[in-house]
Amino acid sequence: MIIRKEHVLALLNLDEAVHTGVTTLTIPTPEENPYIELELQGLIRLEKPSTYSLTYWSKYLVSIIKEMIKKQLLEHPANWEEGFRWIGSEVITMLQNAEVNDGLPGPYIKEFLEKRGFLKNDTVNEYGRRVLEIFRNMHPRLLITGDTFKYLKDMPAGPGPASILPVRGRELLKLEAMRLIAFSVPKSDIFTLTPLGRAIKKVTQYAIPAFNTIISEDIMDSLIKLWDAEDISVLTDAEKETLMSLGYINDKGEFLPAGEYLTEVYWIWKEGKGIKPVKTFNLEQIDEEILKIVDILWEKNKSNPEILPTPDEIAKFLYEKPLKEYKHLHSFYGRRLYQDLGYQKKEEIKAKFAEVKTTEELFKSFYEAGGKWYEKLGDVTRTSLYTLEAFNLVKSTFEKNKEVYILTEYGKEVLEDIKQKGVREIHATAVKAINMNYSEFTAPNYEWHEKAVEAHLVGNGEISTSGELYSKLAYNVKRLPHITKFEKMVLQAIPEKRFFVEDIYANFDEVWHEEIEYALDKLEARGFINILPNHAIVLTEAGKLIKRAIAGAPLGMSNPLTPLGMRILLALQEIGSLYTKEKKVRVLPKNWATAYKVAGLDPETFNKELKVLRMAGLVGTNSITEAGILALEAFRLVNEE
Repeated sequence: MIIRKEHVLALLNLDEAVHTGVTTLTIPTPEENPYIELELQGLIRLEKPSTYSLTYWSKYLVSIIKEMIKKQLLEHPANWEEGFRWIGSEVITMLQNAEVNDGLPGPYIKEFLEKRGFLKNDTVNEYGRRVLEIFRNMHPRLLITGDTFKYLKDMPAGPGPASILPVRGRELLKLEAMRLIAFSVPKSDIFTLTPLGRAIKKVTQYAIPAFNTIISEDIMDSLIKLWDAEDISVLTDAEKETLMSLGYINDKGEFLPAGEYLTEVYWIWKEGKGIKPVKTFNLEQIDEEILKIVDILWEKNKSNPEILPTPDEIAKFLYEKPLKEYKHLHSFYGRRLYQDLGYQKKEEIKAKFAEVKTTEELFKSFYEAGGKWYEKLGDVTRTSLYTLEAFNLVKSTFEKNKEVYILTEYGKEVLEDIKQKGVREIHATAVKAINMNYSEFTAPNYEWHEKAVEAHLVGNGEISTSGELYSKLAYNVKRLPHITKFEKMVLQAIPEKRFFVEDIYANFDEVWHEEIEYALDKLEARGFINILPNHAIVLTEAGKLIKRAIAGAPLGMSNPLTPLGMRILLALQEIGSLYTKEKKVRVLPKNWATAYKVAGLDPETFNKELKVLRMAGLVGTNSITEAGILALEAFRLVNEE
């Protein structure tokens, strides 16, 4: 949907004609462009060539505009600056984001909605809500002519800077009118093709532009008629000629690649198939280093079977390396240390990095007196292993009476990507920048796109092979919940609505800002929160449940919920019996002996993790508690299709 100054003037022109008793208006060709774009949006009707009339929804929109002008919420459009985007994909996103947040837009987009007359007392007003109603009820047309076909074929699919898009007439306006392209909040500086736009771009790679109209509703109807009947005789001679000339079918009625892709276009356009919620993924550099170490240790195992990637062996391998080889991990180690020791130690910890040569020395500096340095080193490794297992990149198993980690198929794919592109942060917002192209009419923020570029997930307005990998992982991996002590603190500070990224920073001392960014990354990648383009933070349904589930866990617990703990909960659920009234799953004493086998854990690891579950209040003496059941439901929701 795109309504600029010229579109509003065109609507008012048609409305004025209606008031003089004329229901249709013939527009001179040089002035026709805004009317063509309004017609493509489904806002006005083409009665005959160059002759237009208002529809129900355009009359509704005109009434909104006139009311807003009368109430001085808007200047008369004749006084607007040329090209002013009163409504565009970015404005629709702003209105939708505010709607999810009880109408509160937040500081990031407030002035942009205010400029368009859509705010009252810092909340979206009735006119903003009515515009959303129009957007949701209109069904754009689909008409790809020769110029639009060539533009789509030549342009990158995004995400990318809007500045790299070709400048050719009003083709971009036509694409936005048909909801084939979207622009970013708040300044439209990043673009991406929508699912419908991407599907049509695929068609342009194979179709033959034999006529001026290459894709239309009539052409798609003919193609679907053949698809359903599987018999070319159902087509008229004219339909056969059109579909064959455009390269959609051969003379036997068999579908060619362009035709197969056009059927995808039809189902997205008709039923919204291919449009889905945005999911994301996240890895820190420490996670990637440990993934590499697991692989190295398995290679060593080939010549020395005694070497196995146990948590201790992984920690030993990592910490014996000179610190200079892990300079990129300073921020990770630092965050772990001052989360544990207190932010007042931050400068002291930073200074220590300049003195020591190994990670072991670093940890000894702060924990030697208590004799806890080796345990703390192990905790760092263990937390990262939990993260990797939470994202199904490694799996804990039992071999030679030891807990060992193996790479999953997804882990092997990530490892290969690391070998090619190097160790780097994969931020949740970077992966989200790519997966925004699954949403109906939204583009990623500028800062999200920049993080995707830094991580080599996009470049030159196209998704890279790395980007495709992490996009796939975001939707395909089966997530096991994991919450650290600090992530719990952040999660507990987030209410269900009317909350923004700026608010979470304001709730903590400034020195914690880096930690908060990483915590939000993890919480979003695990499916517990959703950060919207207007910076609103919204708890997902799974997030609401997990927040309640771990609320009773002691504040000092390093990891109130881990992937191994969830495997135990799933095992107990499988062998236990649900008591609805008590909101518990009871486990018979005789079944506890087999629970560790169902969980796929060795007895020692099982018992250690079971103690953690009991401390967190997720498991009782002989049952899964109500909190544990909430955690299981959160697991189910996170992994729903």
